[in-house]
Amino acid sequence: MMTEASSLIPLAAGALVAVLGVLLAYREWRIRRLRMENLGLLQELGDAQRRFKDSSRELRGLFDHSAISVMLFDRFDRTVLYANDLALEMFGVDSMAALTNDVMQRPDAWSGSPYGLADFEAWLEKASRLGMQRFEWKLLNQTGLPVWLDATLVSLPYEGKQTLMFTGVNISVRKIAESTDWLRNRAMLAMTGDRPLAASLDLIVAMYQFTSPNARCAIMILDENTRTLGWGNRPVFAPPFNEALDNLPVRYGAATCGTAASIQGRVVTEDIDKDDRWERYRDAGHAAGVASCWSEPVLGSDGKVLGTFAVYHDNPWTPGEPDIEALTGPLYLASLAIERYQARDRLQRMVAAEKTIREISVTLQTMDPAATARGVRSVLKFLREYLSVDQCLVLQGTQEGSLFEVAHAWPELPCDEDEERLALTRDELEEALSEIREQGYGVIRYDESDDGDELIDLLMPGQNAGSCLIAPIIQSDQVSGLLVFCSREDKHHWQAFDINTVTPVAALLGSALTRQSLLQELTHQALHDRLTGLYNRGKTEDRLTQEIVRSSRYGNTFSLILFDVDHFKLVNDRFGHNAGDDVLVEVASQLSTNVRSADFVGRWGGEEFLVILPETDLDEGGAVAENLRLHIAEQTFPIPGGSVTVSAGVSAFLPGDDLQELVKRADTALYQAKDEGRNQIRVSA
Repeated sequence: MMTEASSLIPLAAGALVAVLGVLLAYREWRIRRLRMENLGLLQELGDAQRRFKDSSRELRGLFDHSAISVMLFDRFDRTVLYANDLALEMFGVDSMAALTNDVMQRPDAWSGSPYGLADFEAWLEKASRLGMQRFEWKLLNQTGLPVWLDATLVSLPYEGKQTLMFTGVNISVRKIAESTDWLRNRAMLAMTGDRPLAASLDLIVAMYQFTSPNARCAIMILDENTRTLGWGNRPVFAPPFNEALDNLPVRYGAATCGTAASIQGRVVTEDIDKDDRWERYRDAGHAAGVASCWSEPVLGSDGKVLGTFAVYHDNPWTPGEPDIEALTGPLYLASLAIERYQARDRLQRMVAAEKTIREISVTLQTMDPAATARGVRSVLKFLREYLSVDQCLVLQGTQEGSLFEVAHAWPELPCDEDEERLALTRDELEEALSEIREQGYGVIRYDESDDGDELIDLLMPGQNAGSCLIAPIIQSDQVSGLLVFCSREDKHHWQAFDINTVTPVAALLGSALTRQSLLQELTHQALHDRLTGLYNRGKTEDRLTQEIVRSSRYGNTFSLILFDVDHFKLVNDRFGHNAGDDVLVEVASQLSTNVRSADFVGRWGGEEFLVILPETDLDEGGAVAENLRLHIAEQTFPIPGGSVTVSAGVSAFLPGDDLQELVKRADTALYQAKDEGRNQIRVSA
């Protein structure tokens, strides 16, 4: 048994060795196999890495030559891994390091919201979470001009890293076109509506400034009356600059805009410090930060200057062809806007003028001629507000035509120390009358001539400034008066509509004053004696009746003197009726000029005259009668011998008297004086 077991041990050991050999052989084979597989994997990995590097190089080459901006950002720390030249140029840097440090880490290097750095980082975060994002983005280039991009963000492996690729297609031309079209349409809508001209011009200015944001633009409008330029759009400068250039004269040498309007052509001031045309305005330009100015005239459809379009810069600058081309459209629109506004303004003023003239015509033609003064004042008050002037006057010529006196005024003029109203001689009005003869009206401005200054000083004393519009008042084909409008402003805008309004108003005033004159003449003829100019018998009886009523009511008294020219029939027979008329006229003159203003003198009939003395008793009346008799006796008359005398009878009002009784007592006293030798007075008992 032991022998058998011992014989089996060598056999088992041999088998074990054999198994171990097999295992060792398998292990060696397996190691070799794994080495070969690892070598293959390493070879594949190397091939893959080579392919990946080739792919990255191809991508880089593709991006470098791309016509779009491309940037690659690390998906996690936002570091810029790649940027092509177009992207660097777009951000205004020259390296990726600068792009990372000077742009991606500086919020002030970006535009404001919604195009700021925080907004851009929000888009990066959104692309990391949700995948590809497409949006529009705006940047400002190195010159400050806006650059619009059609942007895309998408995940992309690059050089073994997960990145976000930013691509941007420049769509600035399209965006500028869209914006300018929108502004153009808004401007056109503003023109066709009732919005003010400045609203349209603001939009037109914005059209150009959208393409040139570094510029400050202004449109000035020509005033044809004063030949000056005034601001048209909303001011873009500080008040001192606006005030300095407002009312800029249209003449060569008046800054850039005044010169451009004068020569009707382009004027460029590259540097205002080197342009003599800016000498008067240079300080204001410096204060406003203006260094250069380019001005183009705005021309109307008839080729006449309507204004100027000026482009200002803060640094010395001159326009290039793109700038000139970009301004072509806004220039045309500015011309269209100004012409449409002026046409609309003319129409509105025409309607207003017609309405004004119609209302004034109705007022003047329907008013009672006796109330002409009140009606004329109301017209002057209306015209003062309508024309925005300081003073309205109606000057009426005297009968001899040497003076023009203020007949009506609004506001009322104070009288001088002698209680006399303003009166002007023909010599003082010669310049105005000369213009009226030439063109139908006159405009006088202060500092234009010595005569003009003197006239304005007379019409507006103490002002040392101002201007006047003067229209003639015609009566019977003659200049009988002047309608005058005064403004304290030297450059008051006397526009054609103003002139076309006041000229017919002056004619209407002439008609109203003519009717008033006719009424006054008819009234005078009805109440006055044609030969002597004294009140006639009818008016004298009315006045005598009024005095009787007044004295009866208040218990007063008054006296009455009845005069008769001595031997008047003999004067007529010896020297003729003309001589007799001259005697009556002179007697009437002596009576009317030697009594009180409260007394009344009338022609009673033939050679008889009656004088009423209010608040005068019989004795006082007798004294007045004697004084008048002496004046006449001492007067030299235009007849041979030159002497004429009168007799007079005096009576005083007694309670219960009527007109006949009072006159009868005076008449009785008169005949007593005649019977007792004439050239004397008698007082009734």
